[in-house]
Amino acid sequence: MPRTPHRFLFALLLGLAQACGETPSPAPETPSADASPPPNVLVFLVDTLRADHLGCYGYEKDTSPNIDAFAKEGTLYEFAWAAASSTSPSHGSIFTSTYPRVHGVWNRTLDQKGEPIFPRLADKAETMAESFQNAGYATVAITDGGNVTESRGFAQGFDHFDSGFRGVRDRVTTAKAWLEKRNEEQPFFMFLHTYQVHTPYIPESEFVEKFADPDYQGKYRTAWEGALEFSEKNQVKNAIRVIQQRFYKKHHPKEGEGAPNSEDLNFLISLYDAEIGLTDAVFGDLVAWMKEQELWENTVILVTSDHGEEFWEHGQYGHHQVYDHTLHVPFLVRTPDGVGGLRRPDNIELLDLMPSLLELCGIPIPNSVMGRALNFQSALPPQEDTQNVIGETNWPEEQVAFRTGKNKAMLFPNSNRRPEAYLLETDPGEHKNRVGTSTSQAFLKQVIETLETWRKLCADTRAEYGLAPAIRNIRQLSPERLAELQALGYVEW
Repeated sequence: MPRTPHRFLFALLLGLAQACGETPSPAPETPSADASPPPNVLVFLVDTLRADHLGCYGYEKDTSPNIDAFAKEGTLYEFAWAAASSTSPSHGSIFTSTYPRVHGVWNRTLDQKGEPIFPRLADKAETMAESFQNAGYATVAITDGGNVTESRGFAQGFDHFDSGFRGVRDRVTTAKAWLEKRNEEQPFFMFLHTYQVHTPYIPESEFVEKFADPDYQGKYRTAWEGALEFSEKNQVKNAIRVIQQRFYKKHHPKEGEGAPNSEDLNFLISLYDAEIGLTDAVFGDLVAWMKEQELWENTVILVTSDHGEEFWEHGQYGHHQVYDHTLHVPFLVRTPDGVGGLRRPDNIELLDLMPSLLELCGIPIPNSVMGRALNFQSALPPQEDTQNVIGETNWPEEQVAFRTGKNKAMLFPNSNRRPEAYLLETDPGEHKNRVGTSTSQAFLKQVIETLETWRKLCADTRAEYGLAPAIRNIRQLSPERLAELQALGYVEW
């Protein structure tokens, strides 16, 4: 059966878009014997990295000199959007190019008895790693544990899967060791993931000194100093859980109490920026090493994140809502022999990552894919950006965000919370809810109709390709895995 171009079908069904802005290229011809070898592929994913805290996305602080330099060597997508605001569903969407409500791998959900369960990717799901593996690539994942684990089904298609809380320095060192021992005659696909930027923040002193106010001596400095000293002197299996509970959690305002005072908040954000600075430095070392090892020239490198982070801009801390602070992620890609310094201002999705890389490498795209294949070397966006983008979360309440162009709506299907609508061109911070105006009412009516069609498309896709997730009950989790998930805020006792 020919592959169904879901994204194009979606646009036609809705009537909200005339075109999706990207026309799939014909499948590349089989290379001749004297053709260039297929490119290697490295996806470097920094968990919880919001785009607007990078210099290349306009941040005023110098958090990311190496990533900024990397951006000049390829294409930067200014408006890339996650399909979900938390780790498991976003990674499920990256690995399968389907929406969370299709693959069902939420961080957690409740069964009919109200007990938490932890879905696992369906065995029938055709993952990005499996596509590369079937095309003859060596496939490897080096992840930082948590929710990017084999127990969630994310090892599907990887010849080698190394998962555990280690931090960005260890994860990159492990990746280098694998690359040094690989079969150089075989192209590789590597997924390299770090939780370094995720809470709790334990950056090294040199990076804190770069971003933090030296005169601040409040509770978050005390928390960071204690956490840093503890992490340097103790080896614990789950340092994140221990450190978050012991040093940070007690200082955060309780739900509904609002944000910390400005001095405390600024220092907490500076710790987040310092974590980005540390990760950026390690990424710079990796790039330099790849150039020394002659891996640079024939490797596609893509830098992104699964979701961002809120600092009480909309009343909460973390990533449990679908405002742009949690959905807007960096998306930078450099291809061999590609043009550098391109910036694209059109909307794209993380669902587009899988089909884009597969098409670039001449690999068949699975029929179940719902994203579109991007041309990374296209300098011009569509004349009018009519791409529909959807992001969602299921916890602690269901939220759905829909955008087309610069218009965005947020719906809360299972609560009494009123819909929200924003004109992002004049209100990028989403502070002026336009619900109640005549134009917003017409837009919301279109959105509701659109989402009905989208939900049916998702249900049909899940049924057609057998993508209903497996379920693991909380009682089936090992104490260590349960503790890891609790450390990241995904499990409550």
